[in-house]
Amino acid sequence: MMIILSLLNIWLTTISTSFFLFNNETKAINNSSVIKWNIEKTSTLKILGSSNVHDFKCDVIGYASSDTIIFNESINNVKHIPLKGSIKIDINTIDCNNFIITRNFRNTLKSEEFPLLVVKFLSLDHIPNLSSNKDHIQGIVEIELGGVSKKFEILYKIQKNGKFLVLNGQRNFIFSDFELQAPTILGGLVKIYNKFNVEFNLNLIQNI
Repeated sequence: MMIILSLLNIWLTTISTSFFLFNNETKAINNSSVIKWNIEKTSTLKILGSSNVHDFKCDVIGYASSDTIIFNESINNVKHIPLKGSIKIDINTIDCNNFIITRNFRNTLKSEEFPLLVVKFLSLDHIPNLSSNKDHIQGIVEIELGGVSKKFEILYKIQKNGKFLVLNGQRNFIFSDFELQAPTILGGLVKIYNKFNVEFNLNLIQNI
């Protein structure tokens, strides 16, 4: 009986040790597959709009904070590659190169009540192909603006530029996407059209 118990104890110990080693090895593989890209402060974002008088361009001249975009390159052959990361933009730093348009644009975006524009990166449709120097990729982001959050698909162009990975994208939006009304200026003499375009250029550097 003692011999049987000893053999059983050895068998259980072997299984427990094997599971521990396998679990640690799996964690090591998963950790080595996690890719992190820091969003550099040199990144830019532009808002392009138009009115019944003329077109205008608004520049973001600073980020409230930037994050790290994280994905696991071992998760492939699935419909969506999950991402984690975001950028936060202080709406009061948006400059439309015209005092009146800038003030009305910030008011329209409810900058006093909701001072941040938040872009959360949620997923990509495939792992970027960095060996080709250029890749086009579809992604999903969640944008929070004026207290309203909505998900959108965005087409990115990804290319390498020295040590940087450059992520370019653009998309048309309408103010009513975020339950906002397009601003009017000078008592309605100048009317900003409902549609506007957002262009972004993110410079990413790998966090090793």
